[in-house]
Amino acid sequence: MSRDSIDFKYIRNRVREYPKDEMLGFCLNLLEQKKNDIFPVWFVFALMKWTIIYGGEKYPNKKLTPEKFSRLFNKVQDFNTEHISGFLKSKQVHKAFQILYNQQFYLQKTVHKEIFATQLKLFISIKGKYDIDNSFKQKTGLSIYDFLFIEQIIFFYINIEELGDKQLYFDGKFEDHFLQLVAEITTVDKVKSFLNLLTLNPLNAEKSVSGFKHKIRNEDLQTMEMSFFTMFPFMLYQGEIRLVDKSVFYHTINYYIYDFLKANDEKFTTEFGDRLERYVELGLREMQVSFKTESEIKKILQPKSKLVDFYVEEENVLIECKATELQAYPFVNPTDELLYNSLKSSVLKAYFKQILSVANQLLDSKEKWGIIITYKELFWSHFKELHKLSKENYSEKGEDSSVPPENVFIIDLHTWDRIVEIVKNGMATLSDILESAKEDNSDPNSSKMLFKMHLDQYKLEKLNLSFLRKEVDAFDIKNTTHNK
Repeated sequence: MSRDSIDFKYIRNRVREYPKDEMLGFCLNLLEQKKNDIFPVWFVFALMKWTIIYGGEKYPNKKLTPEKFSRLFNKVQDFNTEHISGFLKSKQVHKAFQILYNQQFYLQKTVHKEIFATQLKLFISIKGKYDIDNSFKQKTGLSIYDFLFIEQIIFFYINIEELGDKQLYFDGKFEDHFLQLVAEITTVDKVKSFLNLLTLNPLNAEKSVSGFKHKIRNEDLQTMEMSFFTMFPFMLYQGEIRLVDKSVFYHTINYYIYDFLKANDEKFTTEFGDRLERYVELGLREMQVSFKTESEIKKILQPKSKLVDFYVEEENVLIECKATELQAYPFVNPTDELLYNSLKSSVLKAYFKQILSVANQLLDSKEKWGIIITYKELFWSHFKELHKLSKENYSEKGEDSSVPPENVFIIDLHTWDRIVEIVKNGMATLSDILESAKEDNSDPNSSKMLFKMHLDQYKLEKLNLSFLRKEVDAFDIKNTTHNK
């Protein structure tokens, strides 16, 4: 069969011919063999998904050999390559990269020690009208702190080889003695609840697969979707609990609590948006800059004006927080219409309806800047591309305004923390950082895809934010007496 004739039906029918446990075993072994290599693990995840759904349906099953597995995996890698190439051929390179970003970049998350502290701050320390921690505990049997603490222990364990002792290594399996040790540090019930939450049983996993909120229904596009393994990074296989891959677990560490509650608690989103604003305000105070809050901005504008969350007066920076992310389908099929409809109530509104509205009423004639802060990293860090595809939908297009699109940046929360540290340490002002990023982006040779790349020049080694100090200390592995 030629590459051009491969369709999903062909792959599905081959998957149906082989026992589910054999196919999953080959996939897990391949991931383990390639764990230190640059390797397209997203294709393995797609094959594992189809195996869970269709594996072994045709009886009697055929015996799966290494040669047969290799041929099938190659078919998966070759499947529907024309989707991305179609955008390239039509000279929509940026959109082709957007698809690749969705397919691959979520698997490149790093785990900074502050990520545990940041989540503890957002979900527990910053109090709100709604008890997020109680909601999570009722639904999972774990407090948010316990969940994060166990995550941290497992993160250390799966990276044990970094201690430099060749006799210490993680082979992809969670041994009983390790799980018993975690239970001694916490409790047996907490470890059981944690594993029940994150472990997939492939023999009874259809609901877990179908319930994933980032899933793509169109099978032709599923090799480009985010994997549901980000919510189930462990798998029960032949009586053992296996790590599917470090990459999905790293994403779990960064975003599981947010993703889980957003999918399972209708009250979470509004409460989280309020807390996100208050977290950003802590960063502004850490910078020791003069700023106005939304209520203070309201007093200097015309009645019923659209507002932003913060205005840094000395540097003319307008900041709006949006706890948003792009829907799954527009990420893998990024037509202008789908992107606009997915973002019009969040980041597009932030610029066209809020930032421009406020900026046009400010008397200061100096150059103005806009920052849209999101919890998760988005593909677009520079607003220019989004402006191109959406400006015709707005009467105020912003091109001739005091905040042109090239002055507006979309920045995720962890990158915002790095900016806070840079400003706090006197390495640059907030407007210096934005001006440098604008200059970089004006030249294709120095343009950056993600805003965090603009910060590499400051060579920031670690964060030392005073408003996270208490939360960082809470995750000191030596301090375990309060975890029981």
